[in-house]
Formats: sequence, C-alpha cells, structure tokens
Amino acid sequence: MKKKNVGIIGNGKWAKIMIPKIKKFANIKFIANTKTGYKKFNLSKISWIFVLTNNATHYDIVKYFLNKKKKVFCEKPLTIHLKSTIKLFNFARRKKTNLYVNDVEFFKKKRYKIKSQNFILRKKKSQTSKDSLLHRFAYHDFYLLKKHINLEDLKVKKYQEQKNHLLIILLTDNKTFKFIYDINSKDKKHKINNVNMMLFKKDPIEKMIKYIFKNDNLDYRENISNSFFAGKLISIINNKYC
Repeated sequence: MKKKNVGIIGNGKWAKIMIPKIKKFANIKFIANTKTGYKKFNLSKISWIFVLTNNATHYDIVKYFLNKKKKVFCEKPLTIHLKSTIKLFNFARRKKTNLYVNDVEFFKKKRYKIKSQNFILRKKKSQTSKDSLLHRFAYHDFYLLKKHINLEDLKVKKYQEQKNHLLIILLTDNKTFKFIYDINSKDKKHKINNVNMMLFKKDPIEKMIKYIFKNDNLDYRENISNSFFAGKLISIINNKYC
C-alpha cells in the first residue's frame, strides 16, 4: 500500500500516541499546534487530515478542511453537540469527501455476551480533564453496544458524575446496562461483562488507521451511524441530567 501524505492538527498527549502509529502508514507533512495555527499549510499534496485536538475545537477545524475537500479523521467525539455533528457529516457529503470519527474499539474484535444484567467497567489513572467522562470514555462503549440499546425504549435510571468517577445505569428492552468509569485508579481495566477488552493480538489503533487508508472508496456509513448513535445517547443524558 502506497503511503499517503497527511497533516496532523494537534500536538498534545493523544497526538503523541497517534503520530508514531500514523507514521507506519503515511508520510506526515506537517504537525500544527496552537502556535502555528492550522490554516497556513500547503494542502495540494495532502490526502488526509488528522484532527487530534480537544473536543471544543473539532467543529471549526474539521469544517475548514472539509471545505478544502480533504479527507478528515477526527478524534471522538466529532463534536460535543449532536446538531453540530449532523451538520459536519452533511457538509462532508456535500463536499464529496470522507469524514471518519475514531471508532477504535471495533478493531479489537472482542466477543462478549449481552445478558439481562450487563456491567461495563473502565479504570485508569489519569489527570483530570475539562472534557466530561461521558465523552472521554462512555462514548466508545455506547457505539459498541449500539445493537443492544434501543433509544426508542430507553430509560436513564441513574447518572452520577464526579471529578474522577462516572456512573450510568440504562434500562432498555428488559436489559440493564451499568457503566462505571474511574480515572483515579492504580489499575487499568476495560471490561464488558467480564470480557477483558484490553487483550488483543494486533494494535487496534494501527488496524483502524490502516483501514481508512486502504481504499479511498470505502463505505463509511457504519462509522457515521456509530458516531450519530453515541452522540444521540449522550444528548439524551445531557438533556436530562446536565
């Protein structure tokens, strides 16, 4: 597979994790940060733009590069508001270019069984962030469980967010989903019904990056659906509790 030329927007903690992995499959032509800005670079030979900045900046940056008809990979969530997310996907369609949102959890290819009582746990040690744990962690689990959570028959039984901890209990189609997120833990875990989501043979981030570079004509409707679903579920919770 011939390496594509890409640009990186963002140079923070997550960008430093992503950049070495992107380099395996692409030629990075520039890395923009808050000092350089993102509008001064020559885009004539750039195929993809990777937006790895904080959530609040995504909308303006993504729209700018879509308007230049560049393919864009954006860190999740695409935006923190569902209406803005819909606008960007529609804008990408009008510009006839691709917009892909991080859905790395699908590339772990883990098998887990859904029961009447379901338990999702994430624990790690992390510095506090201005981004809600709802967007930072629950987002990934929401789209993973899309086939099992019926938004038309959904009750948010409990939502409790503190500085380092988040508890969500959802009821849907006679099933219960209990989500617990803890970023003040010495242990690092991610489990769905006791299935360890952190064990995998191949790096899922690399698999995701390789996938989006594989073919310019890939059908991204599933990715759009995943992003929309997670955004809509978060919006439901926000409207009731936040």
